[in-house]
Amino acid sequence: MFEGSLPFQLVQIRKNKYGYNESHLREFIFKFHRHNNRCCIKYVVSIKEYEYSLLTLDYYPKINLTPKRHSRDDIQDLRYRLLTRQNSFGYIGGTIMDIMIRAQKITGSHTWGLLAANLVYETQNDNNRRYQVYTKVLSRSFLKDYTIFGNRKNSVIFVLPRNRENERTFIVKQYENIFAETN
Repeated sequence: MFEGSLPFQLVQIRKNKYGYNESHLREFIFKFHRHNNRCCIKYVVSIKEYEYSLLTLDYYPKINLTPKRHSRDDIQDLRYRLLTRQNSFGYIGGTIMDIMIRAQKITGSHTWGLLAANLVYETQNDNNRRYQVYTKVLSRSFLKDYTIFGNRKNSVIFVLPRNRENERTFIVKQYENIFAETN
C-alpha cells in the first residue's frame, strides 16, 4: 500500500499556555522532505493534543502549488509535479502513518480526528476523493484494535480505539467543538 517511509524529525513541542483561540494542550510539529531529481518539497505535520486524550492531525507542503498571476510558472509546471509523482501518497502516507504512531507513543493518546477538506465542487463525501482515500488507508492500517468511521456532514474521519467504543457519541461531540474552533 505504501512505498515506504521517509525520515522525519520532531521540530517543536508547543504548549498552549493561554488558550485564547484554540483549546489544545500541546502541539507537536514534525517535518520531512520529499526529494526528487528536480527539487525538494518540505512537508510540515502538526499534531495537536486535546483534553480527553484526543488528537488531530494536519499536514501540508511548504510550497505554493498554484502559480501566481504573473509568474513564470504555469499550469504545465503543476502537471509536471503530478507526472513525476512528487505529490504521490505512497511515501508521504507512509511517513504520516509513522508520525502518527510516534505521536501515540509520546502522548499516550490513541484517538484521532482528521478533517478531509472539501473543494468547492465537492458538496458531499461521495465525491470527496480525500475523504474516501483517507478512510480506506486508515481502515487498512489501523485494522486490528481500532474502529474507523466518518461523519457524512463535514468530512471528518475518526480513528477510535475499540476500548473507547462506549464513549463514541461523547468523542464525536468533542471533535465537533474542536473542528468548529479551528475552522
